[in-house]
Amino acid sequence: MTEDYKIRNPSITLYPFHLRDDFDEGFQTVAKNAKDLWETLADNIGRTFNIPELQSLRNHLVCYQNGQYHPSGEDKQQDYQELLTSPQKTLKFQPTSQPDTLKLNGSIYPLRIHDTYTADLTLYAPTSTIPISQLQHLNPQGCLLPNTLKTSLGQTLLLYAEPVYYHDYRSLADACIQAFWNNTPQPAPKFIAEGQLLGSPIFEYDHRKLNPAQRCHILVWLKRHSDTLNLATSTFNYYLINLLCSRAKMRFAFAKSREWYHEGQRLTSDIEKEIPQFTQIEHEPDAEIRLTQLKQLLARLRTKVFDYTGCLRSLRECRNSLTINTDNYRETLAEIKKLTLADDNLDFLDKFLNLAEHDYQQQIQADLNYLFPSQDLFQHMIATIRGMVEIEQIESDRQWQATENEQSRQLQEALARQEAAQREQKCQEQEHAKQQEDREKKREKRLQDIIFGVGTAIGAGGIFGSSYPLTQDIPIQWRPDFSLPIHPFIWSIFWSIIFGIAIGLFAWLFLIMIRKLLKP
Repeated sequence: MTEDYKIRNPSITLYPFHLRDDFDEGFQTVAKNAKDLWETLADNIGRTFNIPELQSLRNHLVCYQNGQYHPSGEDKQQDYQELLTSPQKTLKFQPTSQPDTLKLNGSIYPLRIHDTYTADLTLYAPTSTIPISQLQHLNPQGCLLPNTLKTSLGQTLLLYAEPVYYHDYRSLADACIQAFWNNTPQPAPKFIAEGQLLGSPIFEYDHRKLNPAQRCHILVWLKRHSDTLNLATSTFNYYLINLLCSRAKMRFAFAKSREWYHEGQRLTSDIEKEIPQFTQIEHEPDAEIRLTQLKQLLARLRTKVFDYTGCLRSLRECRNSLTINTDNYRETLAEIKKLTLADDNLDFLDKFLNLAEHDYQQQIQADLNYLFPSQDLFQHMIATIRGMVEIEQIESDRQWQATENEQSRQLQEALARQEAAQREQKCQEQEHAKQQEDREKKREKRLQDIIFGVGTAIGAGGIFGSSYPLTQDIPIQWRPDFSLPIHPFIWSIFWSIIFGIAIGLFAWLFLIMIRKLLKP
């Protein structure tokens, strides 16, 4: 029965891995949530275990000033930097009491490895022999699990214990897992492998979830060799944390590759849905509508294909990251093997290396091989649509230019007609004015003639009036008698007429001469 299991000197070590830099925002650009790891360790785990030193962690880190996150305080030139401000590598905790009279000691060793924050947070109950059920006090309220920590790259837990009473090591390891996960909402991880490290059996458990931030990788290390802890030197710990960091990055790179692959499939589907639109536009009879629709389609496709190209680039970056960290993992594992014993079995670590080198790499390459042909098709489609837009635009410009030329010609003709009409109107006005002037002149002439006639009549009347007394002195014989001399009245009238005609002719000639002189 698991409740009969007893262990001695249990300890739990948390290795969280959290991205400090966000390369999507730029080279060495600090991620917006970079400080979350330190905040969680101090505020959640520190308070849960009631560890004052851990709660004040921010005051001991070079990346904090006056309690505020200050990443520029770190040395950017170092790929492996210890983050404590004090000369000591680790911050040790005073013993704290837990339920069931369990007393815990501990320490934290905060680090930055390249672009990643990590730490070695260890809690242990020295010289204590406890029933296995008390392992739940090493994980109260599941505070060491992914749901609480929410690290971007995931985490590894190393549970160490010295067996006192047990049936076999595997059964004891399973019991340790169940006890450690007791009263936590997250299900316990499943057994995946076992081996031997520094003379003692070690068992590996994992949730097998794709997202590394949601999976818990835990190693249960049960002491069998008397020198196991002595062999776990600081050099060994250095390589172990680097190995686990590379492992977390490999998991993360593969998980991100799957996300980008699914995004590439989604974009492929979205772009392929535009192909029928392209066919419909080709059959649009109206040139202007066709050109507008082609431009809109080109704008949509250009954005989507740009995103698609970025998706492929991110996939290649995932492959490169996986390659780099696989190489780091292999080199670090080789260094660890130099520190192990002859009969140690690290096949479970080699198995993961083989998984990353073959399965992960082959899957990413298969994803790229699937998506790359579509990129060529989409680029060809964009080139075709761009060419059609250019042709349609040229035709539209020509049509527009022809329309502009026709409108310009019509406008010029209209202006010419308007000018001709204005000239015609002006000529008519001038002709009308001339006619009016001629009429005025004729009217004036007639008036002058009337005045002339009236004047003549008046003059003749005056002559008659002046000659009339002669009729009184010598009466006029109205019967013709040629024997008599001509009557003086007749002579007076005759000479008056002759004189009037002469004066009239003279006046008429004088008037004509004056008109000729005054004529322009």
